Amino acid sequence: MRALRIEIRAPVVSFRHPHFLIGRQPTYEMPPPSTIYGCIASVLGELPAPDGLQFAYWFTFQARASDYEHQHIITAARPRQSFSVGQTRFPFSVNVEIQPHARDFLFQARLVLYLNALELAEAFRQPVFPVILGRSQDLAEITEVREVSLETRAGAYLEHTLLPFSLRPRLTLGYTVWMPRYIGPPPHRQPIFDRFVLLRERVYAGQVERAEDLGIRRLLKLDGHAESWLVDPETPVDRGVCRGIIFHSFVG
Repeated sequence: MRALRIEIRAPVVSFRHPHFLIGRQPTYEMPPPSTIYGCIASVLGELPAPDGLQFAYWFTFQARASDYEHQHIITAARPRQSFSVGQTRFPFSVNVEIQPHARDFLFQARLVLYLNALELAEAFRQPVFPVILGRSQDLAEITEVREVSLETRAGAYLEHTLLPFSLRPRLTLGYTVWMPRYIGPPPHRQPIFDRFVLLRERVYAGQVERAEDLGIRRLLKLDGHAESWLVDPETPVDRGVCRGIIFHSFVG
């Protein structure tokens, strides 16, 4: 399978949990699918058609910390609210309140993104808008864009990646997250959420060398299935296998 491989680096990122609004803004430890969709849109200059577009990635960061930020909460002014300038009174149009909160950040982030759309290569080489990863102020840099040949093999290792929730019963490592999968176009921008497994530790799947040396927690078994895994053959080899690549869709 031919795929587009893009490497993106950013000094600071934060992937906000959308359901935390007051007091603290925790971050996901990996970008949600909707963030990947937004990154693609920023280089294209428009919202790509989500149907048929698939992605896979692995993501790392070097450190995590928290800092204080201010949110500026803007609301419509109430009737009869006004202020004076000299002898003249003017109505308020909006009210603005400052709300301090702690936000979590990830530092020195690296995203290796795989797309099934080879035609997007030129857009990533010459992006229309500044490339962002996460919030609009989290500027990123595209360091590599090229086509790669992914291969189907009997074994693979998986780490620092997002897995479909269907693999949850087969995994003892990783943890379940509820993430925005896709955010629709304006004006409604209707979000679609889904469950995923966020996996940072390395696990092995299928036929690997010296599997008997691994504890059961580091083995992923698909009982009753003939296992085949899509891998990137250019990634480092460990126990005779390369990094597994698992694609996700934005819709459908």
